[in-house]
Amino acid sequence: MSHERWYSLALYALLAGMWATRAEAGTVALHDIESEAVAGNQMGITATRRILVYLPDGYAETLRSYPVLYWIPGWETPASREYFPALDRAIADGKLPPVIVVHVDVREGLILLNSPVFGRWEDFITDELVPFVDGRCRTVASPAGRAVMGHSSGGYAAIMLPLLLPGIWSAVGLNDASMWAGCPDEMFGRGVGSDFLNKDFADYASFSGYERARTQIGIALAADPDAALGFSVPDGTATRPPDEWRSHCLLDPAAITALGEGARGLSAVAVGVPTEIAGTNRDENIRLLTALRQAGIESTHVFTHGGHGGDRPRRFIALAKVVTDAMNVGFPDPAITAPTAWGVLKAARAPRHIHE
Repeated sequence: MSHERWYSLALYALLAGMWATRAEAGTVALHDIESEAVAGNQMGITATRRILVYLPDGYAETLRSYPVLYWIPGWETPASREYFPALDRAIADGKLPPVIVVHVDVREGLILLNSPVFGRWEDFITDELVPFVDGRCRTVASPAGRAVMGHSSGGYAAIMLPLLLPGIWSAVGLNDASMWAGCPDEMFGRGVGSDFLNKDFADYASFSGYERARTQIGIALAADPDAALGFSVPDGTATRPPDEWRSHCLLDPAAITALGEGARGLSAVAVGVPTEIAGTNRDENIRLLTALRQAGIESTHVFTHGGHGGDRPRRFIALAKVVTDAMNVGFPDPAITAPTAWGVLKAARAPRHIHE
């Protein structure tokens, strides 16, 4: 074979490979949402919330609707394209159906609970973000077409959101979620020692990540402006934890049962548990699986190799596989897709007490 012929074939193969990759690639759009729910926070956290929206290959050439996965990353992680190449491959290989993925930005270090100090994050997700996406993309705009997933602290938010505010999502996927969050008996573990009680909220900027997370959860659940830390601290022995804390500790089956409406509405709870123990939330996620089973909630144990943050794209795909299999909504024509009636949903939702 002549050199010219060889180079021509090599160039053709390269271009063909590039074309195949492009043909199988989804598109990513960046959006900024001006949030009224976040705007009232006292911490100077920007109310302009950035999201990345992944649209699968073929979206522009069809009229059908697509299920949506909402992804909440771990502590201090901005919205990124980290998972999108793996999504392209998984969809092209038939491991996942074509889906829309919404990647949330939590670069400030956020626990997504409603708080009189840090902002109303539950409301941002459910009352602003989801309607924003449904209004701009061809989504299966009903609970059956939505799942919420997350990593680490984002995993804790991902499971709390459908439990606290039912009727919006049908499935949950967790990657080594921070399930110690909200648990009084874990208050003095996970990087938070007894000296934390001697600190003052005015020094929040110097707090460790664990201390900031505890502070945000504490203010969301048991705000007390007169307390040094801004919230009522649970008993260090946790023999009699306040009800506010107990209700958000999902390591206790009673808490899951108490939030039964939201739990019963889930078609799947996929819990990614790492093989390593050190530096992970492995034990707490195993306890979560036990608590879900005892509360009568079906869940799937997804084994993930490595430590806390290892190979996140592969873990994302493994969780998304369980979640989308359970959703199984197909791709209906948007003309026959029944959207969520947000006004009706909000009116029917029981008001949650926020400590001022």
